[in-house]
Amino acid sequence: MSQAPEPDAEDFPTPLPWLARAGTAPYIPGHFSELLDNLTALLKDIDADPLVDRAFTWPGAASPVSLRQVLHHMGNCGLFTREGRPSRVLLTPAARHFLDTGDVAHLTAVLHAHVRFFGELLEAIGEGLTYDELNQAAVDSYGLTWKSLDQVRRRVHWMRGTGMVEYWTNGKIIPAEDGLALLSRLSLVRPSDLESQREAAGLAAELPEPPRLLAERLDEVTQEELQARRRVLGYIAGGANMTALSRLVDAATAGLSRSEFIQFSVEAFDVGKSSAEQSLNTLQGLDLLVQVGPDQFAATDLAVEWFTSGEAVDLIRHLHLHLTLLGETLDALASESDSSTLTAILAERYPASGLTRKDVTARIALLVEAGLAERIGNVTRRTALGTALAGSLPLQQRHDAHRDGAPSPAGTVAAEASERLPSPGRLAAEVVSSSTDSARYQRFERALAEAFRYLGADVEVHSGPAKTDMVVTLWLSPANRRRIAVEAKTDGAGLVTDQDVKFMRLSKHRARHHADRTVLIGPGFDTWVSQEAEKEGVAVLRAKQLAEAVLRHSVTPLYPHELVTMLLAGQADALEHTWSETERRTEALALVVNAMWKSANDPADIEFGAGALDVRDIWRETKTSLETPLDKKEIEEALAFLGSPCVAGVLERGGHHAITAPPELIASRLRSLASAIEAKAVGAAPLGSTPANAIGAFSGSLPAAPPEPDPSSNDIEPARVRSWAKAEGRPVNTRGRLPESLIREYRRAHGLPTDGDG
Repeated sequence: MSQAPEPDAEDFPTPLPWLARAGTAPYIPGHFSELLDNLTALLKDIDADPLVDRAFTWPGAASPVSLRQVLHHMGNCGLFTREGRPSRVLLTPAARHFLDTGDVAHLTAVLHAHVRFFGELLEAIGEGLTYDELNQAAVDSYGLTWKSLDQVRRRVHWMRGTGMVEYWTNGKIIPAEDGLALLSRLSLVRPSDLESQREAAGLAAELPEPPRLLAERLDEVTQEELQARRRVLGYIAGGANMTALSRLVDAATAGLSRSEFIQFSVEAFDVGKSSAEQSLNTLQGLDLLVQVGPDQFAATDLAVEWFTSGEAVDLIRHLHLHLTLLGETLDALASESDSSTLTAILAERYPASGLTRKDVTARIALLVEAGLAERIGNVTRRTALGTALAGSLPLQQRHDAHRDGAPSPAGTVAAEASERLPSPGRLAAEVVSSSTDSARYQRFERALAEAFRYLGADVEVHSGPAKTDMVVTLWLSPANRRRIAVEAKTDGAGLVTDQDVKFMRLSKHRARHHADRTVLIGPGFDTWVSQEAEKEGVAVLRAKQLAEAVLRHSVTPLYPHELVTMLLAGQADALEHTWSETERRTEALALVVNAMWKSANDPADIEFGAGALDVRDIWRETKTSLETPLDKKEIEEALAFLGSPCVAGVLERGGHHAITAPPELIASRLRSLASAIEAKAVGAAPLGSTPANAIGAFSGSLPAAPPEPDPSSNDIEPARVRSWAKAEGRPVNTRGRLPESLIREYRRAHGLPTDGDG
């Protein structure tokens, strides 16, 4: 958490720069009238016991909660700082000022200094606005990418609790006298200020020249070397930031022994000896340190060059040579993206990289730290300096770029087939782009049909007078299917109005097609349409939301009974919760496996515990990897899955668990299970495939007849099948026998005869 500005009895704290402020407002449970009492109880409790890893009970609550989780929900609000091991939380001077004086105006100013659109919300209210109107002001005027009213409600909750606004029965939030008095004392960011920042971000930046050795290395790097870079950044004592890396490189400039490096790291960053050892290995893997004797280490010449220049850009240049797709991540940030979208874009461009969302998040953090990217809410975009650097780095060749000029005939067929089958990235882009193509509304309908098929729904396309545009059917259970009528609305200006939607006809459309719900999908909807839809129980879905679902589904697939909430009125939050929980379980599984593998190869752990860990050991090993550590149940669920007979990746004895194979082999077994399920599936197309009767692809309809088969392709080369499968996002083993189902799919995609063809 960043250091809070010093409070002053007379003056308010100076607000942080807009982009440095938190996008999420702090959360305190309870009625707004209880807010100040609950906050006071929290501050007093922390003042009495600063340890983070303990329980805390809110006033009047029936059961305690994790203090770490409470602090996570408070975010970077200017009231707390963290330090030390074990982790402790301390009150800032601003928090103490509130405890001593109860000054709610100063408290509000502190939150304004650390949270975006806080004091600005007070100004935006004017003579009175609804929650929806305030949210629209945040999105339209301040560029905040909020998908629900949650963040506006949180801010209003604080404003009501501190007496700055009132909520009237007509649904309007009205500024109180105290709020108006406070407003005149706040330093506010205005939309015009942000517009100038956005314009400045598009200007060319002056990119510093790289030092001599680094420039030579960048000129010499080959595609083979770029493809061989390490995927995982690794642990660095003090964190992957300029300050920590500078201190570590500086300490090693004159050379030091292993024990000296470990001692320095322990004292400088308050880490354990095993963590310091791990940090040493990471720095060697990144070519910042090199072993120069039996037990001696020194900073590399390239590391010394960077340390001497002091340029963050030079550090990123250096790390780009050793960390998979670091510069390529910067290149992919040409437009605002969240980590899920960026992960999907990189997976499409570089399918063999294997980057996870966690890997991409680590790269984003490096780029933001170096000033090459900036966070706006939950999305990230390049700065002007980042744009300049992205254009100067040697990048890994994308899988869709031909290396040696014209491809072989078989390669041509593969490329054409790839273009016909919509990848998640292309499909998402088409959904958004076609939503404003009013002249060709059928294009939007085709894109929606492809998107819903990709998400696992059956699609019936109808269109025409007195008909709905399409009906999607979701398989929820053996006895339950849900049929939803889809009304696709395009608008060249990006806003569907009351002139475009006839709500009285929607019930007739549902009855005609035996559907039980309706969803409106378009580029955006005005307030009247949204309000009427809510009254009628009709779901409203923006094209961008559906596109984001496609991209997120490509990384973390959900089942139809989970995705259905996206198409039901008032249940968008439920989908976000499900997706977040699924992503967290996936992350938990990876963290548990890697913690156990680390222990199984640690001489000390092997000597004292045979390399086995209990649940508490795993919690200790993984607690710093996530902002909210795994709890006991999450760890036990991951162990139960890994220990099941089908996986057999973990062996349990007396409450201790030992890993039975390297993580790569456990992953390989899981892929083999997936392949076996696909091979035996009855009447089900593999995830992401396009049925034979699918609507034509975006560049045009599928050809009337498949290409003539290549006579030389009767004996399929496994390498070609694996390459094609990876490009299509299909799971495939790296060695051994290929599933017959996968070979059949490859033959169909390339127009080759299959065993069942006459």
